[in-house]
Amino acid sequence: MEHQSATPAPAGLVSFAVACFTFFGIYGGFVDGPGALPLLACWLLGAFVIQFIVALRELDHGALLGGNVFLYFSGFFCLATVFSLLTKTIFPSQLGIALDVRIEGFAWLPCTLALILWTPAYFKTANGCMGALVAITDVALVALTFKDLGLVSGPTVNALIAYPLLIAGSIAVYVSAALQLNGAFGRTVLKLPPPIIRDKANSQ
Repeated sequence: MEHQSATPAPAGLVSFAVACFTFFGIYGGFVDGPGALPLLACWLLGAFVIQFIVALRELDHGALLGGNVFLYFSGFFCLATVFSLLTKTIFPSQLGIALDVRIEGFAWLPCTLALILWTPAYFKTANGCMGALVAITDVALVALTFKDLGLVSGPTVNALIAYPLLIAGSIAVYVSAALQLNGAFGRTVLKLPPPIIRDKANSQ
């Protein structure tokens, strides 16, 4: 019997949602930021493991776009953020070092630009939910980048980070459920809309 491998994409989407929801808690002001940072680092470390595995599997299956997005999200959105959070927690209090977090804005800048420039590829190749998820995440990353660069601040900016991530995370959970349920039942249980950009022949 030929071995058939399954995609771990649903798990990757759930791990993405975990990152989104926890950042929503931070930037939405629902948790105590400094007190929550070490715990957030633990959850993001778990998300890194899952997203890294998903990235390798997706790339192995020839998914150029999704595999690369999961790969750099695992590295920067998750793992780098883990060390960043721990550094912000430990160094100022233990070593008396003043951190210039604007460097993170410069680090986020290429990640944000890349995702924005890759977004049309999602519009063309992925279902409509995934296209919307990526576009909404673009909004949050732009706000986060400008905030870390020190160009903007205040509750409005925090809301522009928090609420798009909440929406994106919710979409990720929905898509993961659709993939699981539709596959298990062999029919459409949760509908996934077609790509936002469709060929004229396919859109009629």
